[in-house]
Amino acid sequence: MKMSDAVLGEVIARAVDAEIGRSSYPEELPPLPPMPAARYADAEFYALEQEHLFKKMWLNVGHVSEVPNTGDYKLFEQLGLSVIVSRSADGQVRAFRNVCRHRGAALLTEPQGNAKRFICPYHAWGYDLEGNLRSVPEAHNFACLNKQKMPLLAVRCEIWRGFIFINQTDDASSLDDFLAPIEANVGSFPIEEFSVKGVIRAELECNWKSAFDNFIESYHIQTVHTKTIAPFIHPKSFTVFRLRGGHARMNAMKRGADTIFANSGQEAQIKTETLFSRYTLAFPRFPNGFFNLDPSGLSWMNFWPISQGRMLLEQYNLGRTMGSPVEDKAYWDTFDGMTRRILSEDVALFPGMRRAMESGELTEVLLGVYEQAIYWYNEEIDRQIGIERIPERFRMQQVLGLSSESGAVWH
Repeated sequence: MKMSDAVLGEVIARAVDAEIGRSSYPEELPPLPPMPAARYADAEFYALEQEHLFKKMWLNVGHVSEVPNTGDYKLFEQLGLSVIVSRSADGQVRAFRNVCRHRGAALLTEPQGNAKRFICPYHAWGYDLEGNLRSVPEAHNFACLNKQKMPLLAVRCEIWRGFIFINQTDDASSLDDFLAPIEANVGSFPIEEFSVKGVIRAELECNWKSAFDNFIESYHIQTVHTKTIAPFIHPKSFTVFRLRGGHARMNAMKRGADTIFANSGQEAQIKTETLFSRYTLAFPRFPNGFFNLDPSGLSWMNFWPISQGRMLLEQYNLGRTMGSPVEDKAYWDTFDGMTRRILSEDVALFPGMRRAMESGELTEVLLGVYEQAIYWYNEEIDRQIGIERIPERFRMQQVLGLSSESGAVWH
């Protein structure tokens, strides 16, 4: 059930007040046993993730504002995939394997563009925007050709509040069901009114989970972000609400400004006194995403594995158009600069973590209260892979999934 801003604000306020007054380990949170560091450094576990996690889950591949017009497309090329995400003539966003049904050549090679049809560069087989095979040069030379039986290979594609997701399986639940725990907790934040204003991409020398972990815990903020984020957040107010399906909601009380980007001169796009100006609302999104609802703009992140020890960090900055084109560019250039500064403070630490785990110098990862979202999604990874498939040296102890703690919100 979706919570109103008033109800959500009351829930957050109670949790924050209790957290500020807490001086001992919370009774409702089970102790978090050490987590095997080999989950971040072993090729065998990485292969299990690829086969049983990323091939079965809903994955974000972009935003509708990237393909606003008929024929607009972008390529999603992560995880060994090449998928065309395009706007069809009927206005629907569709996804297809970037594979010609003739001999397997890639139909498109540019990362984005506009096409009236998808024409194979090898033998010029042509497909319409709905994926139907429409033209075959010298078709009379193919005795067994049946164009109706050779459309492009469609990939399940659904949209949540403007964000485009794909799923490689037919038996997965709907995207709405998958994201229902998050939908219940975002309040009235106008996500669907925003468009992409910039994208930051960076390849990093670490396991994808090491980078993901950094953004779903608050324990490092007072040390790493002393001049960027820490001045605008009450240091003892961090709370975590674990949500069904490995998702979570993270909150903290703001101080001194209604946006955590205040020291860059950013103004709030949501100007009235609201839930979002009083508290941070950030969401770890299973299996590999994170987003933050801030009045100055929306930061939406994906963490893509490239190999066991290398990954691509992808951040979309979204919001409304701010005044004239010149004013809009200036605003989002500033937003981009601030987010890059914050990212730079984090990513410098990742290569050392990779070395420690791969060398075997770090064999266990001990997590605290402010890091519980890391433990939570790792438990969910094991549940999605199938605990029985996971060698014991990698396995999580399922202490949070078996508990009925009051800190969890179940939807």
